[in-house]
Amino acid sequence: MAFPITELLDEQACYEFLVSALHPKGLQCPVGHKVAAGQAPHMSDRAPVVDDRCRRCGKVFNVFTRTLWKGTHYSCRQVVLLVRGFAQGVPTLHLARELNLDYETVLTRRHGWQEQALKKSADAPDRFGDRSRRDVSECRRKRHAPARPGGRSAVSRQQAPRLGDHG
Repeated sequence: MAFPITELLDEQACYEFLVSALHPKGLQCPVGHKVAAGQAPHMSDRAPVVDDRCRRCGKVFNVFTRTLWKGTHYSCRQVVLLVRGFAQGVPTLHLARELNLDYETVLTRRHGWQEQALKKSADAPDRFGDRSRRDVSECRRKRHAPARPGGRSAVSRQQAPRLGDHG
């Protein structure tokens, strides 16, 4: 059974979530000027995502400006579902098919999101000491180790033989 998942989410609620998540200090122009209270949008052909024009510097911006999602034509629903899927580890192909999006574009967005998440985690104070970063990088190395000619990966070569294994 296929669920029309994007139809089940409220676009306005997703927009408000994105504003609060992407702009915790409030929506601002790229220079940093706050949006004036009650300011009418510059362009609203893609509601609820509206383009605002800064009254001080004249720059046009929206909720995605200066974020990983700048230039996207995805709906707020799609962005929320993609980020949720990235965070939960849902495979890219599954996300692309479920949301009816181009696989390569979703993969590029995922890589950008992961890169940004890694940067933020590297900047954050390390609660577990140096050991946790070392463990993560070691795990990453093992996971991407080249396969042996016999078909077994480098990871499986490093594991001790289990009882009953003869090969």
